[in-house]
Amino acid sequence: MDVPNLNFTLNLKKSTKEGLAPIYLRITINGSRTEISSKINVSPEKWDARQSKIKGNNPVDIRSNKILNELLVSVHQAIDLLKHNKFPINAPNIKLAINGKLFLAVKLIDCYEAYMKMLKTRIGIDYHKNSYQINETTFNHVKEFLIHEKKLDMPIDDFSNILFNRLEMFVKVTKVNSHNTTFKKIERFKAMFKWAYDMDYAKKDLSRKFKMKKQRKEIIFLTKEELDRIHELETSIPRLQIIKDCFLFMCYTGLAFKEIESLRVVNLSRNINGEYGLIITRQKTQKNIPEIPLLPKALELVEKYKHHPIRIREKKLFPIPSNQNFNSYLKEIGTLAKIEKSITTHMGRKTFATTIALRNGMSMEVVSKTLGHSNMRITQESYADLQNDRIREEFNKISLKLNSNDCNTTPFQEGLATS
Repeated sequence: MDVPNLNFTLNLKKSTKEGLAPIYLRITINGSRTEISSKINVSPEKWDARQSKIKGNNPVDIRSNKILNELLVSVHQAIDLLKHNKFPINAPNIKLAINGKLFLAVKLIDCYEAYMKMLKTRIGIDYHKNSYQINETTFNHVKEFLIHEKKLDMPIDDFSNILFNRLEMFVKVTKVNSHNTTFKKIERFKAMFKWAYDMDYAKKDLSRKFKMKKQRKEIIFLTKEELDRIHELETSIPRLQIIKDCFLFMCYTGLAFKEIESLRVVNLSRNINGEYGLIITRQKTQKNIPEIPLLPKALELVEKYKHHPIRIREKKLFPIPSNQNFNSYLKEIGTLAKIEKSITTHMGRKTFATTIALRNGMSMEVVSKTLGHSNMRITQESYADLQNDRIREEFNKISLKLNSNDCNTTPFQEGLATS
């Protein structure tokens, strides 16, 4: 409940030559303890230990007791300050706040813990628990790095570009992460610095200082011919049939595995024209996305499981097994369909964006919204090569139209051609 236990004590070991002992305030709260000097010395005979006050009614004694009472009030003010700024409520931080040093040397790790606590409170509101867990992994790696560098107590403003570079190598080498995975972790760490600056924990925004480029990854997807091979694959094994159909549904909707796994009958909607679609909340960003119209082949897959026991009992659109088994079964399907690529659940989203959507003229904006990207720049960067293909195709169409009109040039145009 963040209620402190406060006691004034005399420190007889630090008595002056005149025999006066300093008065200290002992603060105990949430399993931590510290002492603060009141800067008042008093004769032990004048100290009332039971009432924690100085005996006497002369002006000096009255003034000294008033200072002691003000010190008690300052403890509660410090606790309010810590709560307001989302600092851990402990005795050392209370002492820093009272002495005015709290904001002069905010520890990086304390600030990061406050940031993680803030993210945790948002789970289920505008933040998903999976995103929190990913951030938690990054936090643990940063903490390990600070311990490794013997800088666990360093102030947040002392984190330099050199340490950013060392952190990058620590994540890559010690934690054995790829370049792009490291990039993502550094970006999450930088988000904490931006938040710290906005909350006045840091004097500067260190998130702008360190630059790291993400490597472009080749988009792996199924071609129309490969997708047709999976369509045509026949199997008598029920589990493989379910996996095959669920994967095809990903390819025709762009949904991630977790989203399809959680689909229920209630997510299925029907508009005024009698067409079916899906209304869902994006798992990763917790954003409501526009209704996703179901393509005919996707709707066929939904209808196929209309009478499945799991649909009837649990109201799930598809009887999907665990993710680990799902990817394992997908590899079996890839082998049976004679596809050399290693098929994964995420490939379904890539196939939708490329083979189904962009290759058939869907705009980048609609693809971005359907995939649930937070902004269109992510989609454009991911599918830049395909966008270039679309540009070439459009110019080729115009070139053909222009060439077909060459034989119908006007006299004015003929004059231009010969001039």
